[in-house]
Amino acid sequence: MLRVPVWLRIFGLTFFFGVGGFLAAPCFVTGAELLYPLSAVRTGDGSVYVADLHLPGVSLIRDGKVSVFFQASKKYRTPLNAVRALGVDPSGNLLAADTATSTVYRFEGKEPRSLSERGLWTPMDVAVDREGNIFVSDLGTHRIWVLPEGQGPPQLVVELRAPRGLAFDRTGTLWVVAHAEHQLWRIVDGKPVPVVKGRPFQFPHDVAFDPEGNAYVTDGYASAIWKVDPRGSVEKWVEGKPLYRPVGIVATESGFLVADPWARNVFEISFSKEVKPLVP
Repeated sequence: MLRVPVWLRIFGLTFFFGVGGFLAAPCFVTGAELLYPLSAVRTGDGSVYVADLHLPGVSLIRDGKVSVFFQASKKYRTPLNAVRALGVDPSGNLLAADTATSTVYRFEGKEPRSLSERGLWTPMDVAVDREGNIFVSDLGTHRIWVLPEGQGPPQLVVELRAPRGLAFDRTGTLWVVAHAEHQLWRIVDGKPVPVVKGRPFQFPHDVAFDPEGNAYVTDGYASAIWKVDPRGSVEKWVEGKPLYRPVGIVATESGFLVADPWARNVFEISFSKEVKPLVP
């Protein structure tokens, strides 16, 4: 298995873009391992797809082994060179938010198709509602957009400073992690309403929900995942090793998938807090 020196992974030919990733990748491999996973989703057949910024492209985990699903070009501003987040639409198709080309892609088989050739700038996350509308957080424009029925051009939903993670709760309400005056919001009647007032998190990235409606927020600087009840009460849920800098989080039937770029792994965390790496 190819191993890249830590100093080269962290400092080689990159510019830091917050704890969640780099603007450009310093190394390229054949997919024998995860290098900088930012987001992971599981599809109906049990496969786990991973947005790996330093591949660059999308990796696939099956039975603890990593392979390349889509190898992007090394050249910036080419498709899927800087995938920040993945999602799944109601038909089971993989979605990818790519900051290199400022668009969201839908995979048709192994071929990505751009859903919006204009309007987005820095898409950081995607969330799909029950009708198949794709919502996109755009860090560059400080807006949340929607691709109605999964097609562009994007339409404005709301303005909110520095939005990142998106997820729908069990009532169908969109929640947003943002680096604004408050860090966790609901979108109600087209307006952002703070769930947690102030800034209790150190560097929040993403949000997901359990069946009871509690929210879970990844915090890279705190090396933790926070639990937020529907009333806005906050407590640390999981903290420390094997987590280093948790970024992407998505709910599963039994818990969550959490992508951690510094651990170079994706973890499955049960609702009872059992943490298991998907790649041994």
